[in-house]
Amino acid sequence: MTARSVQLIDGANRALASAQRELEAHDLETAAERACVAMLRLAKACLDVDGLSSGPAQAVCCEYGQHFVQTGRMYSAYFRWLLDAADLRKAAASDIAAPIDYDAAATVVERAEIFRDATTRFVSRNSTWPT
Repeated sequence: MTARSVQLIDGANRALASAQRELEAHDLETAAERACVAMLRLAKACLDVDGLSSGPAQAVCCEYGQHFVQTGRMYSAYFRWLLDAADLRKAAASDIAAPIDYDAAATVVERAEIFRDATTRFVSRNSTWPT
């Protein structure tokens, strides 16, 4: 793995640990936000495998979809989960949106953990740098 991939996956792990703590404390908006941050970092780690860098969240989602979902290199559900997490993050930040319920926050945290495991395997298998 590249040093950047390691940093991104480590950052995702920290964000997921925080998301889990916030979920247990019933701070659902923060849990959803932290899970989304983790998923974006993981998508960036995948992009790093191909030497691609990305900017804001929307660019990360688009590039991830083009390079990994449309080509079949990663499971398409991960892309849907990434988009759903981004939508939930936006809802959490919006005063006019309905409050996030526990099940929605728990689902996004669980999906982020699954995505983390898949991304770690993908990056390890496809990286040209030693781990």
